[in-house]
Amino acid sequence: MDLERLGFSKSTYSEVIFTVRLKEMINAAPMGVLLNDEGNLCLRVYEGQRTYEMIVNGAEDCVLNITDDPVLFYNAIFEKDKIPYHPAERVSSPRIRNCNAYVECFITETKTHEEYIKVFLKPLLINTTEKTAKTYNRAGPAIIEALICYTKLLYLKDIDREKAESLKKRIKIFRDIVYHSTKDNTLRGIATKILERSEEAVET
Repeated sequence: MDLERLGFSKSTYSEVIFTVRLKEMINAAPMGVLLNDEGNLCLRVYEGQRTYEMIVNGAEDCVLNITDDPVLFYNAIFEKDKIPYHPAERVSSPRIRNCNAYVECFITETKTHEEYIKVFLKPLLINTTEKTAKTYNRAGPAIIEALICYTKLLYLKDIDREKAESLKKRIKIFRDIVYHSTKDNTLRGIATKILERSEEAVET
């Protein structure tokens, strides 16, 4: 399976759990990853994160753990001691057990910016545990949630103005998520149209 079939895109961030090892130190963190023009992968890692320090100080490889399990994403931020690691096949950084797919990568280059480093990855091995494995991205779910809010708003606008206004604010948040998580103009346009229609509905 290639990277695009797995869900990676040049325009929309794929949300993965990134694992990295530096000597005896291991860390896991949710990260957004993009395909680049060379067919490899890249991501931004911001200052103040443990992953940032590990890469700056010489970490050489990583694993992109692909899952849609919200508990694993939660643990990667709040309860790192609960993450079940096991060895990767081609790199020193570990995999996380029970994910849908894994991309083991070599860190080929980093570019330093004011608040973050841009990290470039060369995939060494793609392993899927499920034929239908796909990376998670926030843009599609955010549009669906915005549409659900919009249908509720149409019902509530003449019954409970306060709840309708609250739903409109939620739709704006979902629109912002779409803009933050993808460069795809079609998806951005859809999210903006939902917000505009919700604003029109509340005003009438």
